[in-house]
Amino acid sequence: MDVWQLIARDHANITDLIREIPYALNGPGVVRSREQLLADLIDELDAHAEAIDASLLEPLSAHNRASGLISDLRREDHQVMQQLDQLAAYRGKGSQGWLNTFEDVTYLVDQHLSRHTNELLPLAREVLSSEQVQNATSTFIRAKMRALQSGTRSRPQTAAGGGLFGAVAVLAAVALGLIALRSAL
Repeated sequence: MDVWQLIARDHANITDLIREIPYALNGPGVVRSREQLLADLIDELDAHAEAIDASLLEPLSAHNRASGLISDLRREDHQVMQQLDQLAAYRGKGSQGWLNTFEDVTYLVDQHLSRHTNELLPLAREVLSSEQVQNATSTFIRAKMRALQSGTRSRPQTAAGGGLFGAVAVLAAVALGLIALRSAL
């Protein structure tokens, strides 16, 4: 997998979590509760942002054409994460008000990911060399694994954190595949 495929997979995982959250039950003892899924979404977005920053935004910062886009994306990411943190602190997760706010925040998430797909990735494909793309792939994997392994910032560790375990397992498999591919060359 290259960095483009890893980003597309992250975007798909984030979109799936967003779709699942409004239909989740909430309450004590519910394994995939709305609260748990929201925490998974926050963790996934946080890890994705760190991986994007390290793998693409840093190398692109050397290009003048990217400076405005990079500052916009970082600002948007900060705003989205602030709003998600506020949503996580909201007590009435089963209320209509919470769902309306969730819809508003996830609309911003969707717009932000769309900017990745339609602005950031085309620019990166245009200006990064094939060697830089390979480095970006490795950097993305390392940054994402580091973010996920450093612990979740939005909730305590639980056995129900299947989304986190799955993401780490996929990234570990991809990393091992890249190592095997490089050693075969």
